[in-house]
Amino acid sequence: METMGAYALARGEGEMLWFLGAQTWVKATGDQTGGALGLVEQVLPAGFASPWHVHHAEDEAFYVAEGEMTFLCGNRRVAAGPGTWVWGPRDIPHGFRVEGTAPARLLLFATPAGFEQFVVELGEPTADWSSPPSAPPDMATLMAVAAKYRVDILGPLPDEAVPVGHATRGSSRDRERSDAMSGEENAAVVERWIEAYNARDTRAEAAARAPGFVAHVPGVPGPLDGDAWAGFIASFAAAFPDLRLTVEESFAAGDKVAARVTFRGTHRSEFQGIPPTDRQVTFSSIELNRMVGGKVAEHWVELDLLGLLRQLGAIPTPGTAGS
Repeated sequence: METMGAYALARGEGEMLWFLGAQTWVKATGDQTGGALGLVEQVLPAGFASPWHVHHAEDEAFYVAEGEMTFLCGNRRVAAGPGTWVWGPRDIPHGFRVEGTAPARLLLFATPAGFEQFVVELGEPTADWSSPPSAPPDMATLMAVAAKYRVDILGPLPDEAVPVGHATRGSSRDRERSDAMSGEENAAVVERWIEAYNARDTRAEAAARAPGFVAHVPGVPGPLDGDAWAGFIASFAAAFPDLRLTVEESFAAGDKVAARVTFRGTHRSEFQGIPPTDRQVTFSSIELNRMVGGKVAEHWVELDLLGLLRQLGAIPTPGTAGS
């Protein structure tokens, strides 16, 4: 294993970017720290507010060097002046804003490394700070890049009407645009939830579910809690090890996301008493999800179990002789 050498940057050194409208220096990347951490330094203008968001791939820590800030992490609110250090664990929604009329200088650590590449990919390189961006970041681009780095953008900070990356309080039109994005954001969360199952990433799948999650599955008595749901989907993966789900269509409105999903896989192990047939099957479902805080709180699914059982030979196909 290669030993990492000592590494240092002075104030003002590092790759320079405009990130969400703020002056940003990339101080350390995973390549420079052996993947241990990424570090960026920012000067945030007065009134700046980050989005309310959640990381699934790294923990974050913040050190306020100058200015006054407020951090929200889960249900906790922290007033942070110079010298304050704040820890933001992964899978916990959080955000921050600059208080008062002066800018703030912030060090943002992410461990393990990786999030600094999100900053680089979304940021606008610059040689100096004379020409700040004239427009706020494009929300569609922000959402797409965030999803790539397993960051869920949940909306503006709670009880705030500040557009993402803006230094001024948002107008009613800004709030309407933010509300309109919530449906797209919720649909993106559902798709990432399904992709986590496809990857058999049990941690990411569980992280997409809200506390108190319940699922309603036909043929199963009573709603399933999180543990029972995990067992249910694991049983499908055991019977159909290559099972993959594809979202064919989805529609979001308010706190609901509906989807039409196709399942494809090979029957390799016992399923509901049916011995393995090695048959490839394709069946579908209609699903409805209720979202709370950017997570799936309640799930309803109607599976085409009849079609599946016919493909497995457990039920005669219409038009053929049955026993």
